[in-house]
Amino acid sequence: MALTLLEKGFAASIQDLGRFGYQRYGIIAGGVMDPPSAKLANWLVANSESMALIEFSFKGPSILFTEDTLFALSGADCRPELDGLVIHTGKPYFAQAGQILVIGGLISGSRGYLAVSGGIDTPEWFGSRSTYTRAGKGGYKGRLLQEQDRIPVGQPSQLAKKLMDGVPVKSDLGGWFFSLFRAYRRIQNIRVMPDTLWPRFSESSRQAFLHSEYKITASSDRMGCRLEGVALSLDNPFEMYSEAVTNGSIQVPRSGQPIILMTDHQSTGGYPRIAQVASVDLPLLAQLPPNSRISFKKITIAAAEQLLLKQHESLNLLHKRIIHKLESLIQ
Repeated sequence: MALTLLEKGFAASIQDLGRFGYQRYGIIAGGVMDPPSAKLANWLVANSESMALIEFSFKGPSILFTEDTLFALSGADCRPELDGLVIHTGKPYFAQAGQILVIGGLISGSRGYLAVSGGIDTPEWFGSRSTYTRAGKGGYKGRLLQEQDRIPVGQPSQLAKKLMDGVPVKSDLGGWFFSLFRAYRRIQNIRVMPDTLWPRFSESSRQAFLHSEYKITASSDRMGCRLEGVALSLDNPFEMYSEAVTNGSIQVPRSGQPIILMTDHQSTGGYPRIAQVASVDLPLLAQLPPNSRISFKKITIAAAEQLLLKQHESLNLLHKRIIHKLESLIQ
């Protein structure tokens, strides 16, 4: 099975949940920018949540289905069409061989996900199919997707096969859908924990960091979210050795404008870090487009852990509801 890309959209690439255990060798974890949305798309087509899919930014690709396929879209809001008929995100659709999916521009949010039953079946590199463009490895030939790429697809699960054989998913099922119910347009309050270097920043910088707004700039990408706002500074500037960094580390370079490290961040960094974004807020941050405004709220590590556990519980419940819905369609 395979898909053919007719229009590449913007920055479309193959991603999964990431490549773990190799950062000590300088190999990034990578993976999808918004894991909850990617998991939702996979669940909707009866895949395991770790299967590879297509991630796109700002404008989605157009896809020719060369074989009958169950697919679903999630993440940013958009107005996709299947052979000219409007479809929706958050529910599975059945595409017959020869039909064309046009995703088009994103309305709200920055990143969308297209999952197909069976998952994208490109070769693994160090245990993951995620695209690592700077190394030219993983994904589809180690690069962003291009027109006429023929993307291999794996075998659908038994549940997906039954859904494709059933009438309901081939027709309009009404208004049901599954969503993470996020809003991207208002000012977002991002929760953070102070870094060990927090006391080295001046008192005025610490206050400005917590009590002013920052704007996400157009130079942001999968590697880092670059901010514009009150410049931050140290009490006494110093040179530091590169240290291990992680997803959500907030570095402050000499310009004083913070950079939040995102999914494709390097494994070490030499800029002072003022804080760490709580993991629970990273998927939301990844969806904010340029010119979005954010503010920071300081929380404890224990509070961040509780928020993450609560998010996991909510996602587990959502997964169960989706499985129940899919199974009800074939009864």
